[in-house]
Amino acid sequence: MTVIQSAACDHHVDPAPASLPVDADLSLAAGMFKALADPDRLQLLVRLAGGEICVTELAALEDQKVTTISARLKLLLTARLVERRREAKHMYYRLTDDHVLQLVVAALEHSTEATSSRRSSARTTHHPSNQETHMTECSHDQHQPHPHTHGPECEHTGVRHGDHVDYLHDGHLHHPHKDHVDEHVIEISAQNPDECTPTHDCDGHDASHTHGPGCGHEAVPHGDHIDYLVDGHLHHPHGDHCDDHGPLEVVN
Repeated sequence: MTVIQSAACDHHVDPAPASLPVDADLSLAAGMFKALADPDRLQLLVRLAGGEICVTELAALEDQKVTTISARLKLLLTARLVERRREAKHMYYRLTDDHVLQLVVAALEHSTEATSSRRSSARTTHHPSNQETHMTECSHDQHQPHPHTHGPECEHTGVRHGDHVDYLHDGHLHHPHKDHVDEHVIEISAQNPDECTPTHDCDGHDASHTHGPGCGHEAVPHGDHIDYLVDGHLHHPHGDHCDDHGPLEVVN
């Protein structure tokens, strides 16, 4: 007991840095970790670690719908973990910088420190639940299960999407469907285009306001990017201005 206490006392702990990060930086960093906290999104970052890839190619590699991959990339883009560029009709994504690569590598190296026998045992003893089987066979893109039930009385913002109502939840567009929740995306359309509108007058917020995680406006998945809901309109941060991506009807 004494030896353990002595060893602990001898352990060197570096003092706290003289200047701690500001709240805005901590918020951005927390948003990055939140975006990383999903195996499917992390898998996309692993793919992009090898270089720039087109969305359609990523969808083929992951054997997923383009809309599903786009929704995941939108969250990574909002968290500044990836960058994108358009070439003709194709959208290409890449890691933002080496810091992102280091984050992914460090996380995977740390997660694989468990012994190979434990990993093998886990694979051997795992039996898919009925819910997992249902999710594989279901034709809808589904969100990870959560206990909340969306509806007119819930605290999440409901928006009209086609012939139904979806609910905004942590940057996702959720649609309750029987025993699960579908992931939806507002489609690119004449009503909700994805064009640049540099002359748009940003009514609803100060001109100096910057949209992003924690900005106070709800994030809405739209096509292959994230918009922000401001007074019934979709705003998209673009350089030194906001693009107007059309109206979105709020129903509660």
